[in-house]
Amino acid sequence: MHKVREPRRKPGLLGLLVVALAVLVAERGHSLPWNTDMYGQPELAVGTAPKPPPAHSVPTTGAEPPLSSRMSARIRAGLRLSNPNPVSAESLASGKDLFEVYCTACHGPQGRGDGSVVGKGIPSSDLHTARIKGQKDGYMYATIRSGGIIMPSYGHALSVAERWDIVNYLRHLQGPMRSNE
Repeated sequence: MHKVREPRRKPGLLGLLVVALAVLVAERGHSLPWNTDMYGQPELAVGTAPKPPPAHSVPTTGAEPPLSSRMSARIRAGLRLSNPNPVSAESLASGKDLFEVYCTACHGPQGRGDGSVVGKGIPSSDLHTARIKGQKDGYMYATIRSGGIIMPSYGHALSVAERWDIVNYLRHLQGPMRSNE
């Protein structure tokens, strides 16, 4: 039995691209720099750390303090900060509008932890629990500013007065049982 040999194909454009990509990756010794997450960059893999942000800037990714220090900062804020915004119709209206924009997706319109993203892999807190109601206003302010365990930071998006308006509105939603001035 005699086999018929098929003629060899010349590599096409796709084959050349695959070979060029493989050579480039092998030559660089790591993956291509398609990752926009600064922690995943090769320079950080060898033990260097990201540079801290400039003074008075609000980091949004990559340079936040570790979770434990962020939590203690919120506790310290609760002890040090008091709400300078008096509860007024204007503050509550502003807080309600901002709460609807920034908070209801997770916490729900009444702050019960039943927002539209809950159940899609994102847990949320019921803001009416005794633990959360018992937090000081400064703690709530710092949580809005710097984020929490799962909650993102909104310090970059909200002014100081707007954060306090949200605290006022949240306290309004929670109703009585406030010992957190």
